[in-house]
Amino acid sequence: MYKTIIFAILFATYANAQTKPVPGGKTPLPKNGKAIAKKDSIKPDTAIYVEPPVPREFLVYTKKPRAPKERTKLCINLVSEPNVINYCMNDSLCKDPEVSKILFEKRDGDTLYVLILIDAFTKIDATNDDGRCNAGKETKLVFAKWNTKANQAKWKQKNVSSCSRGITNMTKEPISAWDGASMLSVSCHRALSFYEIKFDPQNYKMGLQSTKETEGEAK
Repeated sequence: MYKTIIFAILFATYANAQTKPVPGGKTPLPKNGKAIAKKDSIKPDTAIYVEPPVPREFLVYTKKPRAPKERTKLCINLVSEPNVINYCMNDSLCKDPEVSKILFEKRDGDTLYVLILIDAFTKIDATNDDGRCNAGKETKLVFAKWNTKANQAKWKQKNVSSCSRGITNMTKEPISAWDGASMLSVSCHRALSFYEIKFDPQNYKMGLQSTKETEGEAK
């Protein structure tokens, strides 16, 4: 019995010696000669998303939300050397436009007046798609009054076609074919009313005019 007790004490002492750290904090080597790996300490990801720089060129694109409280935005990038201005508006309907075109551009001193056409096929979430807008369009005209010296602008947008909102463009000639010199006139229909959106290149400082105000002005 004494032999059994002595053997147990010796075994416990030997086991403790195998796991006890050596001076200096280094991990002891087991018999096979390989170091015992310490458990990795993984720090939470603290990286902050940095928005990539916008190219120095005319560009219209969709900026998708990266946080729950953010909204989908439609962004316009204008360039007038050496200045660049970027403007984003909340818009979850006119997404990833297939067509973006500067229809009119005129400078008066430090101010640049620009008329832009934006046209996109209606893109509906597959979970909410009833097939009604499979061939629909989301089209808008945007007018910018840009002080390039102060790099500040006033923007005004008009929806001329929207399957999602029930707006129909009644004009036969495509807006993209406008000559830039004559009066641009676009007839629209929504619900029980008709309205007309106009742009006069001879009085370009007036911007977009309509018989019925359907959109607000963003500053």
